[in-house]
Amino acid sequence: MSRPEPSASSAVGDLGVGIRHARADELPALARLERKADRAFASVGLTVVSRAPAPSPQEYEPALTAGRLLVAVADGGAVAGFVRIDIVDGTAHLHQVSVAPRHGGRGLGRALVAAAERWAVRHGHRRLTLTTYRDVPWNGPFYARLGYVVLQPDALGPGLRALRDRERADGLEVRPRQAMVKELDVPGGPS
Repeated sequence: MSRPEPSASSAVGDLGVGIRHARADELPALARLERKADRAFASVGLTVVSRAPAPSPQEYEPALTAGRLLVAVADGGAVAGFVRIDIVDGTAHLHQVSVAPRHGGRGLGRALVAAAERWAVRHGHRRLTLTTYRDVPWNGPFYARLGYVVLQPDALGPGLRALRDRERADGLEVRPRQAMVKELDVPGGPS
């Protein structure tokens, strides 16, 4: 089955990239890229993230099959980053955004989040949720600059509550974490 490609971004900062659906043969590279990107958490004392086991390529397969795994491809064809979108509580959920360290700081993360937002709108979602560290610069503050707001605990649906409980059980709550949401501009929606 062929899926239409998300629109490509001709240039992000000084890095020319295209954003498209991932391919099955790229899953091992995505697992390695996520592992490399997670090492940055050691710089803020989050060794629970930087030392976590590498994800298996199979963990990406459901998102790949559903068309919810997008990659940023740099000049030369190398995968420079990716975004994985899940569905939680019936709405689009930004599960993972990873950018290869050598491509960081150029706007690629913003481009991947924007691609996820476009994916969500195209698939009828009015909002996009995520969970993140509250005060890690490339987490909570980054998403706040992109228009995401904190979801109060009593506003979480059962799926997001279960996800937050799993994060605590996995030991990720060594620094404050939060759920966030962005209301998306949906054509024909309320203005």
